[in-house]
Amino acid sequence: MFARKMMTTPCRIMALIFEYLVYALPIVLVLGVVLAARRALTLFVVEIENGQVQRARGRIPPSLLNDFLDVSPRGLKARLVIRCRIEQGQPRLVTRGPLSNDTQQQLRNLLGLWPLPRLKSAPKIRK
Repeated sequence: MFARKMMTTPCRIMALIFEYLVYALPIVLVLGVVLAARRALTLFVVEIENGQVQRARGRIPPSLLNDFLDVSPRGLKARLVIRCRIEQGQPRLVTRGPLSNDTQQQLRNLLGLWPLPRLKSAPKIRK
């Protein structure tokens, strides 16, 4: 306590920075590992707007991507995001956007035609 009063202002600032860094660094590292693991489990992400692919990343067979485009509604101004993740050893489709339950089921049915090893070995796409 006595030593802290004797410190100059720049030394106090450095001591506070070091103290916060000791607590913040492990939290940042854990978050980085969690995000990296989550991204590793994502097979592909496709963003469709107005019946066209705006962005796509990951591994997706081109014919599956074409099938997704056929099923997705045309003339849709809102952005549709289709994300495929590996959960419990199986591919799982998560959609975001204005889709009916029937269209979501059609997309899941299309994904179900592709076994996980074929999805993992599909070419990387980046658009």
